[in-house]
Amino acid sequence: MVVCLHNVSRVLVVSHCLLNKGVRWWWEGKPLDRNIGLANEVVAHALKYGVGLVQMPCPEFTFCGNPRPSRTKDEYERLQGFREHCERLAKSVAEQIRNLMVMGRRPQIHIIAIIGIKRSPSCAVNSAIATRNGILRQDEKGIFIESLEKELSVYCQTMPPFLEYDFDNPDELTGALEKLIM
Repeated sequence: MVVCLHNVSRVLVVSHCLLNKGVRWWWEGKPLDRNIGLANEVVAHALKYGVGLVQMPCPEFTFCGNPRPSRTKDEYERLQGFREHCERLAKSVAEQIRNLMVMGRRPQIHIIAIIGIKRSPSCAVNSAIATRNGILRQDEKGIFIESLEKELSVYCQTMPPFLEYDFDNPDELTGALEKLIM
């Protein structure tokens, strides 16, 4: 069932790996299905409710490529030039979001949410793995998401909500999307 709001086009802004898992960190022996295709749950919701998708770049892939070593947030922080790379990407994405909201008049474009990735050193919304011992820091944003929030605060009077997708538990996000989309 597609719910249409008069003259409004609803959009989700999503981390790159939700539409292209091929950019995700790869290790030998990792099941191939973890790194091919897309996150069906997000796409299914978009299709079900007639919601558009905007794909953000993957900071880790665009800086390091694949294969790349596993790194924590702390290790990416120490990787020369990575924070600046994230800041450049975040500025570009924030400008794109601003243009969608300002230039989209008919139909008006409404950003429903920005979706990051749980445990990601770059795209975590509130649960980055920050240290080598694998400690999951709650209320810890990834480097790119920190930069994106900062850039969006310049452009947006009302910040779109940030949600987090968990590849190990995708149903967590679908419940939150149901509430926002309906």
